[in-house]
Amino acid sequence: MRLTAILASAFLLSASAMTLDAHPATAATQHLKLTPTNTQALLHARSALTDIDGAFETVSGTLAYDLEAQTCQVDLTMDVNSLKVGSAVLRSVMLSGLMMDSDTHPTMHYAGHCVPKIVKGKLYTQLVGNLTMRGQTHPLTFAVQMRFTGNTLTTIASSATFDQRQWGLSTLLHSVDPMVKTETIITLPSSSAKQG
Repeated sequence: MRLTAILASAFLLSASAMTLDAHPATAATQHLKLTPTNTQALLHARSALTDIDGAFETVSGTLAYDLEAQTCQVDLTMDVNSLKVGSAVLRSVMLSGLMMDSDTHPTMHYAGHCVPKIVKGKLYTQLVGNLTMRGQTHPLTFAVQMRFTGNTLTTIASSATFDQRQWGLSTLLHSVDPMVKTETIITLPSSSAKQG
C-alpha cells in the first residue's frame, strides 16, 4: 500500500511538472510586428543654420514584451533612403557619403532589450542594445517611457542622444552639432486587436 501511495505521488508530481512546462512563464509575452503604421523612428539634430528633424518612413522589425516579467526585446531596421527632412537639399546632404552614406549603407539597425534600473528610489526602464549605422555597430542605450491608458499599455516611447562621429558621420566642418537625438515611438494595438 505504501509503495502504491509513493508511486501515485510520484506520478502526480510528474504530471504537475509536465503541466507547468506546457504553460511556461513566457506565456504572457506579447509579440508585435513593427511597421510604419505603428512605429515612428525620428532623428533631431542641429546645424549652424537650422534645426534638423527627420523621420524614417520605412521601418520594419519586431517587439516582444512581458509586463509582468518587465522584459522586452526590440529589433528594428530603418531604410535610410526613406528619411524625410525639411528640404530636398538637406535630404541629399544627410544621405550623402559624408553623412549617412545611403548608397553604401542603405539600412540602419537597432537591437536591444529592456533593463529595469532604480534611480533615487524610482524604477526606470532602459533599452540597452546596439545601433548599426554606416556599417559600424556601437552600444546605444535608450531611456524608455511606457504610457498607459487605464491599466492598458498603449505606447512605448524611447529616446537617446548619441555622438554621430562615433559612427563616422561628418560634422561638415563643425557646422552640424555632433550630438543627435533619436526617438522611437511604438503604438500598441488595442487589446481586441493584439497580435501574438
